[in-house]
Amino acid sequence: MGKSSNLSKYQSKNFLKKIFIKRFIKQIVKIIQELNIDNMLDAGCGEGFIMHNTLRKIPKIKIDGFDISEQALENAKKILPNNNFFQGDITDIKLPDNAYDLAVALEILEHLKNPEAALKELKRVTKKYCLISVPWEPFFSLGNLSCGKNIKRFGRDKEHLQFWNKKEIINLTSKYFNIIEVKIVFPWTVILVQKQ
Repeated sequence: MGKSSNLSKYQSKNFLKKIFIKRFIKQIVKIIQELNIDNMLDAGCGEGFIMHNTLRKIPKIKIDGFDISEQALENAKKILPNNNFFQGDITDIKLPDNAYDLAVALEILEHLKNPEAALKELKRVTKKYCLISVPWEPFFSLGNLSCGKNIKRFGRDKEHLQFWNKKEIINLTSKYFNIIEVKIVFPWTVILVQKQ
């Protein structure tokens, strides 16, 4: 498997990163379980780690995933050969309205020039819920800085175009959805929302 930055994150050998990632995945899967849904879309699924962990806990759920990266999708298909994957752009999702009970966008919005376009599309394709996570700033960047990462950028990840604190991401998502729950799963903000 080729190494993307996402793949490197989920397969990190760093002890602390492994703990944070494990807690993050556990919380995400727990939220999905509690929704008691039939299907979900993993928007920006990367190599399929969230899909894989969700299916281990909820084997009957139908999950489709898409990503902009062909390399990530190739790796995802190796992990989950029986799932539906396709290449796509979160700001222009080629799917019908109200197609899924849940749309998931984890660690995606911070990479986008126009995150509002993505939120509009997520709202369009879900009939019920959306689950979103973004780095919790400034703590995410401070964590990078304390590890000696991105020092010249004050810890800010060079792939990130957006840097939200908890209040800012709540304000943004509440334009499109009703907020159900906001959790800090250090160093991320996780928001469960419902279609308005």
